[in-house]
Amino acid sequence: MIKFFRKIRQKLLTENKFSKYLIYAIGEIILVVIGILIALQINNWNQQQKENAFEVTMLLELQNGLSQNIKHLKRAVVVNKEAINSCKVILQHLENNLPYNDSLDIHFSKSLAWFYPSINNASYESLKEYGIQLIKNDSIKEKLRGAYDNQWLTILSNRQESYFYNTVAPVLTTLFESYDFRGPMHPINYDALKTNVTYKHILRTLIANRKTQILYFEGFTYDRENLIKMIDEEIK
Repeated sequence: MIKFFRKIRQKLLTENKFSKYLIYAIGEIILVVIGILIALQINNWNQQQKENAFEVTMLLELQNGLSQNIKHLKRAVVVNKEAINSCKVILQHLENNLPYNDSLDIHFSKSLAWFYPSINNASYESLKEYGIQLIKNDSIKEKLRGAYDNQWLTILSNRQESYFYNTVAPVLTTLFESYDFRGPMHPINYDALKTNVTYKHILRTLIANRKTQILYFEGFTYDRENLIKMIDEEIK
């Protein structure tokens, strides 16, 4: 192809057709420029395709992490509801002067149980390293920040642990033979437990705290489920 154009230039020069040569030269320059522009366009297109493919990969990883988070959050809701139920069963027996039975020992234990939802943020941290601007959808970026940069899960967990170890645990040592997180707890004196104002206060506080946690956990679950749907639409 290059030899072909060179022959045309030489022929025009030898025939002293300068005006035609000039037009030809301009045309050749235009063709070269067009070729460069096409090459750049192809290169940009290829680069865009790579970025799009990488964005989809990151979105799929985020979806997987969000799905794991939802499972943990839903498990936390179940555990909290079971704990609330056990607190209510105990309070019902204590406040209505009901007789002791062995089934209460499990409720004494379950009333204190908690489950801290472990939030998998590995994919989000990877995205931040590469640059969150890789995600083109601004709404998804905003939702991701809200889901992962929110500190309320940590705050709730810290409050829960602080209340248990600083307030609840010291009281348990005077009321129960031993504390077993998953096994039965037998009261030292069930009749005395019926009139123990501090223990009843703890049970009511645990109920209130867990209801608050459930509201947050269900809200976080709802937000993540919506985010997964948004990512689905973006990938499509």
